[in-house]
Amino acid sequence: MFDPTDKPRVFGTAPGVDFAQSLVDGLVEKGRKLRPDQWARAEIYVNTARMQRRIREVFDTGPARLLPRVRLITSLADDPVSANVPLPVSPLRRRLQLSQFVGKLLDQEPDLAPRAALYDLSDSLADLMDEMQGEGVSPEVFERLDIADQSGHWDRALKFLRIIAPFFANPDQPPDKEARQRQVITALRDRWSVTPPDHPIIVAGSTGSRGATALFMQAVAALPQGALILPGFDFDLPDDVWQSMDDPLTAGDHPQYRFRHLMQLIGFDRPDVTCWTKTAPHDPLRNKLVSLSLRPAPVTSQWLADGPDLGDLKPIADRLTILEAESPREEAETIALRVRQAAAAGQTAALISPDRMLTRQVTAALDRWNLTPDDSAGIPLALSPPGRLLRHVADMLAKPLTGEALLIILKHPLCNSGGADRGPHLLLTRELELYLRRHGPPNPTPATLAHWAGSDAQRLDWASWVSAFLTTPNANRVVPLSTHIDAHLDLAARLCAGPGGDGAGELWLEGAGREAYRICDLLRQEADAGGAISVRDYAALFGSVLAGGEVRDRDKGHPNILIWGTLEARVQGVDLTILGGMNDGVWPEQPKPDPWLNRKMRAEAGLLLPERRIGLSAHDYQQAISGREVWITRAKRSADAETVPSRWVNRLINLLDGLPKQHGDLALKEMRARGQEWAATAAKISQPDQRITPEPRPSPQPPVKDRPKAFSVTQIKTLIRDPFAIYARKVLRLDPLDPLLRSPDAPLRGIIIHGILEDFIKNRCDPTDRDAFMQLAARHMDRHCPWPAIRAQWLARLDRSADLFLAGEVTRQEVAVAQHTELSGKAALPDLDITLTCKADRIDVTADRSAIIYDYKTGAVPSAAQQQNFDKQLLLEAAMAERGAFETLNAIPVDAAVFIGVNSAMKNVPAPLDKQPTTQVWDELGTLFENWQRPDRGYTARLALFSRTDVSPYDHLSRHGEWDTSDDPVPQVLT
Repeated sequence: MFDPTDKPRVFGTAPGVDFAQSLVDGLVEKGRKLRPDQWARAEIYVNTARMQRRIREVFDTGPARLLPRVRLITSLADDPVSANVPLPVSPLRRRLQLSQFVGKLLDQEPDLAPRAALYDLSDSLADLMDEMQGEGVSPEVFERLDIADQSGHWDRALKFLRIIAPFFANPDQPPDKEARQRQVITALRDRWSVTPPDHPIIVAGSTGSRGATALFMQAVAALPQGALILPGFDFDLPDDVWQSMDDPLTAGDHPQYRFRHLMQLIGFDRPDVTCWTKTAPHDPLRNKLVSLSLRPAPVTSQWLADGPDLGDLKPIADRLTILEAESPREEAETIALRVRQAAAAGQTAALISPDRMLTRQVTAALDRWNLTPDDSAGIPLALSPPGRLLRHVADMLAKPLTGEALLIILKHPLCNSGGADRGPHLLLTRELELYLRRHGPPNPTPATLAHWAGSDAQRLDWASWVSAFLTTPNANRVVPLSTHIDAHLDLAARLCAGPGGDGAGELWLEGAGREAYRICDLLRQEADAGGAISVRDYAALFGSVLAGGEVRDRDKGHPNILIWGTLEARVQGVDLTILGGMNDGVWPEQPKPDPWLNRKMRAEAGLLLPERRIGLSAHDYQQAISGREVWITRAKRSADAETVPSRWVNRLINLLDGLPKQHGDLALKEMRARGQEWAATAAKISQPDQRITPEPRPSPQPPVKDRPKAFSVTQIKTLIRDPFAIYARKVLRLDPLDPLLRSPDAPLRGIIIHGILEDFIKNRCDPTDRDAFMQLAARHMDRHCPWPAIRAQWLARLDRSADLFLAGEVTRQEVAVAQHTELSGKAALPDLDITLTCKADRIDVTADRSAIIYDYKTGAVPSAAQQQNFDKQLLLEAAMAERGAFETLNAIPVDAAVFIGVNSAMKNVPAPLDKQPTTQVWDELGTLFENWQRPDRGYTARLALFSRTDVSPYDHLSRHGEWDTSDDPVPQVLT
């Protein structure tokens, strides 16, 4: 295939050329004299499975011939031909082994890192091991590093780094994949040096950025029929620039630096690289412009010298568009509109972006036209239905099951999926949810479910099945990893099978289920390397392992609408290329934090620098922007702050703007104008066809006969301040749904404090016995507050106010001969057909047969002025007591009514009975209800709330926000 030569045989393809198509075209041209058997003996090594598939697709278009062997460079690690090199150990097994050593180190020195970081540290060490083995770096180099200016952090890091040393020193231990790959490449190189193969061996599409790959390319370049084909080789870059890029610290982020490194490693110069085919790039002028814009920082002064040589730049604007959107949403909607237009025209469009948030937003925007893109990344297995269920079940084993977590599992579409009809299961789940919201404890138990089921046979059978999963976890129980896996998967299978079902329901079906089964089976196979761990550590480990899975349905997406990562973009060309999210921190991505070595230490150790990843990203950008038609898009502002354009976009814009004589500024304006035109069109599509008129401030007027006839004294305040809430609750019969996960909020604290004080009075405790009071409080807190930290805080607050409360209680008990708690009362206004009810916290009877009414307040205590106008609770209770509303007391005069503050202020506020006698209060109540008997009286929303910031549970129903309290209410007559 190749003529003899005494130099390395190196070819290149220009940026923007469809590499796979160009590779096949060149093979056909150069191998036209080969016999069919010689074609079949040829070997082509590529760096990704996607490239491998793409090359085969190009060959499949014909004509018919025996195909060369297209292999992956990474598959060399699994090559069984090198029998003297042991097969590689599973990456998961190595990770589990490392986690054992890291766990022991953390047990010995817990100050080094939190236990929760166990598997993250193990993963980071495993990645470092792979890199060291690929680059041929031994652990001894860490001991020789110059750390004179380093802090104590290095001593801590070195303790972890010494963990990996035995894996390098033990020759009897199976090698890692990267180590075996390097060993196989070394063995091949040695074999080829003695008996070189006579058939063509080609390495195509690799930049040689990894040490083992570069070593393999060096060995192939030395073969008689060996060749390298470099992708995206910049033939426009001058020789002096190539020669200047010899320092990775200053030039490592340049897109062509990998090739410069290969020149030094293999021994060839820029003129030795020839074009693989005669295929020209789509826009040679654009390629030259981009090449100039990406010159290394030390030679950017060449813009002034070489820029005028580019000639007229206006033609490049025809197929290059720049979109600078105001927000990520505008960017996504504009991209979706352009992609939709391309698909309608029969073009192939690809969105290339590392920003997964942007790609999800574009996918959502395309759904408007029922278009689903073919997303090469698929979805993470952990976010698929089987992945979510397995993670929930693992958490259920590791920590107490809350009502929320239980319902999440029961509502999961895979739960009880073994039967034909899930309807009864979903109905019972809904009924259980309503019960748990209203009555359930934070952590349901079998007794909770039994109480809910009662004597209902269907409920009892179903509750018995659910109760089998409500085990009390022991997070610190240490057992072998295999035991955890078996218990975990058995529990998940029983949940999916349903009551009386066999198997695992639909858990392992479909692509996501099969991938989940594969990962779980692999974890089971390698479990012996994980040792004995706690169930808490198992849950963390399982979640971390599951995160490495990916699920993709290749047949689901539109064939002409593609979403690629930067790696996929190297494989093939499309009609329209959209480079999305071109902001710094996205293109290029921020380097991942390295917990072990800083940049200087990495350079000294011979490891890869962060600039390598930036340089690879720059190379991806240079290839992608050289496509047939290209869009560059970015959002000028993220959800948090203004963004900074990608450094490469900044360079391109600055170069164009600085070449007015070549019409660069005009070309730039035309690119931006086209982007803004598309953005304006997308904005029009997102606007409603007509302006939506805001809803007015409601004031519904239901018929008098349908208006409520019974009120509690606390609802009178609501009727005055927010009548719409009374309408929603008593006329429409809409009650706010109780929270599923009960939180330690102010209402709960008030309920607990009221219970403490009720028991204190009911049991006639001695107010001078402070210890007895606090012991009673502790018992109530233990019973009703399951959050230890909150319980301690609330007890401490009560302890600070106990002395003032007990001192006041001594005085209160001195004047009382009888004490009544939680007394229910009822009084009627017969002329208006209204009934008033209440439950008094406490009523004390004095020696002269009069009453003193008390109400406990753990929150803000209403002032006297508020009581006169809005908060009528105590005034009404006093009026009801004097009218015999409380059966055990009959009619009794009221001397006083007092709010007792049980809070940090400990302020007692008496009701203003002197200014508003009970007779006056009762008459005003009658007048109030007479007004509500008028048909034209409406239940106005937020009529007189204390503050504009107050929240009503029915604000969403009244459409508050479309109106405010400055708007006049609009009557709504209901018939």
